[in-house]
Amino acid sequence: MLNVDVNNTASGDAKKSLNLILEAMKLKTEFLRTVKVDTEEEMKQVFDSVFYARKHYDDVLRNTGVTAFSKALETLRDDNVSYQERVQKFVSAVKASDQEDIEDMAREIIHYLYPEEYPLWTRWIWNPKRNTGSINYVLKENLTLKSTEEFLSSVNELKKVLEVFGLSTGNYYPTSIFLVYAYVRYLDYTTHLAVDKKAAGLIPTHLTTTALVMGLKPYIKVIKLAHT
Repeated sequence: MLNVDVNNTASGDAKKSLNLILEAMKLKTEFLRTVKVDTEEEMKQVFDSVFYARKHYDDVLRNTGVTAFSKALETLRDDNVSYQERVQKFVSAVKASDQEDIEDMAREIIHYLYPEEYPLWTRWIWNPKRNTGSINYVLKENLTLKSTEEFLSSVNELKKVLEVFGLSTGNYYPTSIFLVYAYVRYLDYTTHLAVDKKAAGLIPTHLTTTALVMGLKPYIKVIKLAHT
């Protein structure tokens, strides 16, 4: 993952890029823990921090509204309620053209609210209905996940392996990066098969795309601005 690779990082320093992503994840956690969502702009900031949900902002604003969305966000923050119940309440309250994206949004926000407790779980990491997702790229051959418990057990095992190799932050940030990175690498591989090699050179680097898919672009801009 951290080897110098022309498709990995434009800077040529993958460790520096990885640390930038980790720093941006901390900012995203801080934002989602503290934002009040009293205005349309604050609601839009939440959607801008979830890459695949941004396209649903206008739809949710029209069909749900700021007040109802704010209450739904508070539901995700309530650690006295079970994980699945929080997700279900959020999905029931927030209306969009694609409710599966809203479910993924709920799970992603919970991950950032409580990164020490919950891993990132979206459809491209593991889709239990189709048994697809990047978690399958790191499982033993012929091993199939059959339940949420098996998925969480696999993620925890991956977390321990990453810690052995020095990716230890006391939370699930590294496993999130690894699994999204694996998904991005797979997409890059399939894209390279489908397009001309010269055109493929225009595709963003793997860690850049990983940060984009994780909704970290706004926070990376803040970090880079602070360092200039």
